[in-house]
Amino acid sequence: MHIPDGILSAPILGGFGLASSLGVLISAKRAESSTQPHRLPLLGVLGAFVFAAQMVNFPVGPGASGHLLGGALLAATIGPWAASITMTAILILQALLFQDGGVLALAANVFNMAFLGVWAAWLPFRSLSNKSLGLFLGAFLSVLLSALLALAQVSLSSGVLTRGLWLFCLALFTITGLIEATITLAAWQAIERLAGRSTTNPKPLRYALLSLSVVILFTGVFFASSAPDVLEYFQHQSGIAPSSAPFPSLMPDYEWALFDLNWLRKSAASLAGLLAVFGLSVLISRFVPRGQQ
Repeated sequence: MHIPDGILSAPILGGFGLASSLGVLISAKRAESSTQPHRLPLLGVLGAFVFAAQMVNFPVGPGASGHLLGGALLAATIGPWAASITMTAILILQALLFQDGGVLALAANVFNMAFLGVWAAWLPFRSLSNKSLGLFLGAFLSVLLSALLALAQVSLSSGVLTRGLWLFCLALFTITGLIEATITLAAWQAIERLAGRSTTNPKPLRYALLSLSVVILFTGVFFASSAPDVLEYFQHQSGIAPSSAPFPSLMPDYEWALFDLNWLRKSAASLAGLLAVFGLSVLISRFVPRGQQ
């Protein structure tokens, strides 16, 4: 779902750059007064959990894979404003450290996943009395609407508007959305049960989520699908995939070149990314409560 550099046109880059900048400023301000204080300790581990979940690609069709976005889980657990900031932090680190999404295209990716994705999930969850149904629908819409906008941005910039390829990719994104909705609902229900038992001491819940994040991360290194995700598939099939990234990064393609063994390069890079996301999310949580003190 991450758009690389070299595809989006200048008007789209500029327009979504402005929109995302305003979105970050507004979200940071609103998160101060809207995030429940007892949920703030979860921000770091949830950021790490979402990063780990995005690492695991699963097959959704011939030659294509999908992965979780996590915006719906963040929104349902810590609220939409803090969720948007946390997702933005994840996307920034992915672009700068791993070349997962372009640096110039970062604002478009932030808008697609951190704002549209989060709010598309939050509104059904908030509006429906049946929270499980609302979250399932919201998580599905989060993926589908983010995908639609990303496809539109890429297509309008490149001039590729092949109807058959579009419909096929939308079908694959529909499958991805249903998988995301199922996993998001199960994860949220488990977190709520654990949170209910940890009202006086939230540490067990944080330890459990962080441990699960590490397990998911290392499982993904060995068992994740190597097929491109649906948006990458669209770029390759339409002949617009960039040949190289214009900006260097420390661990491109989630591999740390410091190590010789392939599995060790991937494992070390993934663990470094998880720790970076965890640290940045914890740092963000230190600033959020200012409006509540």
